Amino acid sequence: MQSCVVIVYFITHFFLSFTTPTHSLPLSTKSRWIVDDITGKRVKLAGLNWAGHVGPMLPEGLDKRPLTEIAKHIALTGFNNVRLTYATYMYTRHANLTVLESFQNLGLESAIRGIRINNPFLLDLTLVEAHMTVVDVLALNGVMVLLDCQVSEPIWCCGDNDGNGFWGDRDFQPEEWLRALTIVAALYQHNPMVIAMSLRNELRGPRQNPEDWYYHVRKGAKAIHKTNPNVLVVVSGLSYDLDLSFLKKKPLRLRLDNKLVYEAHRYAFSKGDSDEWLHQPLNQVCDSITRDINNSSTFLIKGPNPAPLYITEFGINMEGTNQADNDFFTCFLLYLAENDLDWNLWAVQGSYYIRLGRQDDEEKYALFNHNMTSIRNPQFHQKLVSIQGKIQDPYSAVTRHERIFHPKSGACISVDEKLELESSGCHSFGRHWRYHNNVIRLLGTEFCLTSAGEGRPVILTKDCSLRKSMWKSVSNYQLANYRDNLCLHYDPAYSEKILTTECICPDDDSSGCQENPSSQWFKLITSNAK
Repeated sequence: MQSCVVIVYFITHFFLSFTTPTHSLPLSTKSRWIVDDITGKRVKLAGLNWAGHVGPMLPEGLDKRPLTEIAKHIALTGFNNVRLTYATYMYTRHANLTVLESFQNLGLESAIRGIRINNPFLLDLTLVEAHMTVVDVLALNGVMVLLDCQVSEPIWCCGDNDGNGFWGDRDFQPEEWLRALTIVAALYQHNPMVIAMSLRNELRGPRQNPEDWYYHVRKGAKAIHKTNPNVLVVVSGLSYDLDLSFLKKKPLRLRLDNKLVYEAHRYAFSKGDSDEWLHQPLNQVCDSITRDINNSSTFLIKGPNPAPLYITEFGINMEGTNQADNDFFTCFLLYLAENDLDWNLWAVQGSYYIRLGRQDDEEKYALFNHNMTSIRNPQFHQKLVSIQGKIQDPYSAVTRHERIFHPKSGACISVDEKLELESSGCHSFGRHWRYHNNVIRLLGTEFCLTSAGEGRPVILTKDCSLRKSMWKSVSNYQLANYRDNLCLHYDPAYSEKILTTECICPDDDSSGCQENPSSQWFKLITSNAK
């Protein structure tokens, strides 16, 4: 049983010794950034969540597709890390339980048959050995791992009264929790691709309070750091990881040798906001939600003592039929781009072995389809590409510039080799602009953006002193020219060209405007990354 894990371990480290990654490990923090520990250069984390804490305690989807293929697919789609979840009890109460025994105990015969076809070597491993094998195979494909303590009892997360929400709850006893953190930290102390460990996912429920939070966070963080000083320690806030605002009054003041990272989560339904996205003017809802996020968590990256903030969970229904999710994502994608935060999308798995009593339960928030063979929503993934790379780089020599970002499509306004405007990837040629004195000029040239009139494509001109070549914000998301007060507009279903059209629901309109303006959302985002 153990021999398979030992073999995979040595194979992993053999291959890692010959790789030439773009950065070295371990990682640390410097100001608000996560950085390469040796060079101090920024490393942007852009990854996925992979659930391994539910029911049988094996990372989901291994009954559908070989582990090596899943890991390779994650890497090939541009994600550099996985937040791999686990249940505390797997290490403290079920460490010697085999994968086969765990599935048999739950009557998951169909899933057992699937694993026997796709990953038969896992069945005789213990649950802990199986998790280690998943980590090693991810590492072989260049995918880093954040180990996330999701729950204690292996259940679907989360509820206020599920017994797993806060220290002292029925299934969240501090001593057992600390013991598990120490075990996990020790198991992976020699695996450089395990870059981080979290203390606990989405603290919640009636027992939660800041005083106990400070006490237990300090103990947990110190326990991890003492056992494995190489990993980042990821700390969640209160109220389902939506609230870190109490740190404004009382900082954590925890010295971990530049290893402390804060995390936050957000979905369209967070704080019961789904109806807001459906029934309120979109400009105003996005403004309101962004202010709330800034007040509750993003403040950490600003001010005299900034710290890294890592959005370790967000996501939407990938079927594309949930309008609240779709509008939320347009707003949140813009937020992630403007702040250039590290992030992990929920989720890898297209289904669950068992969730809430339902076998082979569908995960509509998954990047991959039910059988883990393809991307569920390629258009969504294409939008994510715009934020997978660095936008800001504190150690870059590249001249600061602006990107004209269109979050609804995930594209930027670019200029091709013929100096014609196009919508393209935000990391492509000709996307650098400079906004000065109301003029949006192509960096390093005499050309600037100008309007050609209602419903017509925007073009480049050298007549940059004209009012039609000057641009202003008419909301936090729309840019209009001075002469005609027409807004930039891009809707590929209507035209492949970037147009100027009448502004939709600008700030001075009545609050009852319900037309969706997101096709006109363009934001000048500061960048200095290559």
